[in-house]
Amino acid sequence: MKNNLFEKIEKRAKELRDLIKKYDYAYYIEAESLISDREYDLLFDELIRIEKENPALITRDSPTQRVAGEPLKQFETVTHDTQMLSLANTYSKEELVDFHRRVKENLGREPNSYVAELKYDGVAISIKYKNGLLDIAATRGDGTRGDNITHNIKTIRSIPLKINPISYEGVNLTDFEIRGEVFMFEKDFLKINEKRLESEEKPYANPRNLTAGTLKLLDPKETAARALQIACYYLLTQQIELKEHFENISMLKKMGFPVSPHSKLCQNIEEVFTFLDYWEKERHSLPFQIDGVVVKINSLKEQSQLGFVARSPRWAIAYKYEAEKAVTLLKDITLQIGRTGQVTPVAELEPVFLAGSTISRATLHNADFIAEKDIRIGDYVQIEKGGDVIPKVSGVILEKRTENQLPYKFPMHCSCDLNSILIRPEGEVNYYCNNPVCPWQVRRRIEHFSSRNAMNIGNLGEKVIESLLNLGYIKNIADIYELKRHSDELKKLERWGEKSVANLLDAIEESKKQPFNNVLYGLGIRFIGEVAAKTLARHFLSIEKLARATKEDLTAVFEIGEKMAESLLAFFADEKEIETINRLKAFGLQFELAEKEQGALNESQPLLGKIFVLTGELQSATRNEAKQMIEKKGGKVTGSISKNTSYVVVGNAPGSKYEKALKLGITCLNEEDFLEMIGYSEP
Repeated sequence: MKNNLFEKIEKRAKELRDLIKKYDYAYYIEAESLISDREYDLLFDELIRIEKENPALITRDSPTQRVAGEPLKQFETVTHDTQMLSLANTYSKEELVDFHRRVKENLGREPNSYVAELKYDGVAISIKYKNGLLDIAATRGDGTRGDNITHNIKTIRSIPLKINPISYEGVNLTDFEIRGEVFMFEKDFLKINEKRLESEEKPYANPRNLTAGTLKLLDPKETAARALQIACYYLLTQQIELKEHFENISMLKKMGFPVSPHSKLCQNIEEVFTFLDYWEKERHSLPFQIDGVVVKINSLKEQSQLGFVARSPRWAIAYKYEAEKAVTLLKDITLQIGRTGQVTPVAELEPVFLAGSTISRATLHNADFIAEKDIRIGDYVQIEKGGDVIPKVSGVILEKRTENQLPYKFPMHCSCDLNSILIRPEGEVNYYCNNPVCPWQVRRRIEHFSSRNAMNIGNLGEKVIESLLNLGYIKNIADIYELKRHSDELKKLERWGEKSVANLLDAIEESKKQPFNNVLYGLGIRFIGEVAAKTLARHFLSIEKLARATKEDLTAVFEIGEKMAESLLAFFADEKEIETINRLKAFGLQFELAEKEQGALNESQPLLGKIFVLTGELQSATRNEAKQMIEKKGGKVTGSISKNTSYVVVGNAPGSKYEKALKLGITCLNEEDFLEMIGYSEP
């Protein structure tokens, strides 16, 4: 009976894996949604439950294994079987004609055909498959060796963990290498930057840089949150002799890989030029960035005949588009005040069409940027939107400047009605308005508090907040939870009504369930973004313990630096902030980690918050291995002893740290005690 039951569970697990793979292929490859998100999540959750209860049923190609395992400590190096070459670039059609001439001369005839492909502005990677299963993925690196990023590549849901079976000339293709370009949609890039700006962190420059950085993250959970995409364009195998590049792209799609739908087989160079001209005009209709077109010889036999020169193939070339620029009038410079008072100057422009959209505003970063470029109101300025999604002022057209245009003086007062004095802290590039009741700050802070990644009060949008502020119903974030007192007045307002008010109040009530880290992030403490809020919540467990923490306590927490610590100390020293926290507590918001979370945390990371110092030589492990053991259990290793040190691990021939630990009364562990504490057993 037991075997029959297990067989049924095993059959259901396989059925779920096959269904999820089918729906992933339809969604990510065919751009077709076969079921709702809710239905998909239910199937995925069922598979997770089955595998958790029956670990023997977990397979390498299970969709649950896309984000699995602990964060890496460092990347391993992978040597490429076939060198990953770089392409020769050109911005000139004349040079493309010359490329075609060289191809003809080397072949002794016209090539059979070309393939024209969009040049995705992303990061090249290589993925190897064995027995039809994803085996190893690596960055291009120096072309010969790259980093093993398998754990990150698995998080890209469009990449199959197990391929669709395919036969080529009677051979089942199972062992091969594919190459592709990892990239990011512009909308996902902008969302990430919006969050960083909310936390007053520096935004990422462009999608390509962010993609490259994401692939080098050591924690796959962080990578999975970045919504990376991939377009595959290359196939190599020793099992069979492949014939044509364009045919290989079709095979990749049949195996389940995402490929560009825009690649074109061109019978001659004239068709290539038509492709170039079309996409130079239409590239802004794409949801991602391209910086040109790659032109390749289609025949693999002809590719082999042409060979290579230096580190580039003779059979391919990248034609790159020039970054688009426009010139327009700078009508004014206004100040944008963030939730922590940070002042950002903004260029108010005569609207100009550029790179597929009309630009009327662009950031001017800070006072130093304006001074360095000598930007003046009334100037004609050059706007760019090349590798950056966000438009920027790149220069001034000095020949159009008139004598009556005076150098810009950065305002010394806030642009709000209170006209507060702006200050510039020593060593910083930004000015700040330090008046906590500045209307702009209050508004931005309420917007941040209500945002999806904080309290997630979806019905409390920008226009609603503006209306409530103007009516005087809210003056700070705590007032949100007293809006129910004004429900009768709200129902009488234009465009509101009973249902709208009920939905808003329900959303506010529901927000009280948001976990401690969301509340902490929502408070809008300067320099404390989502990741830092989660780290602090897990370390201190409650707002009371966090508020009592010293600078040493704070900087001892992994990834909490001095600026963050100083900001936290200033925040908790402010009586008005403490008053707001006390009001929010009274309304029932979560200001400590839930017992269930604490239990799970204590179980998985029993050394969380503990600080270790290592001295002397251990017999069972190197110092680096011991450090990794401690960090895996949630502890932190530092190089010097202080009153915050929890334990000193003492090996053979310890140094002066051991003596200092004894004087300070810090607990010292010999090697046996240390190994018992971390649950180490001989391999």
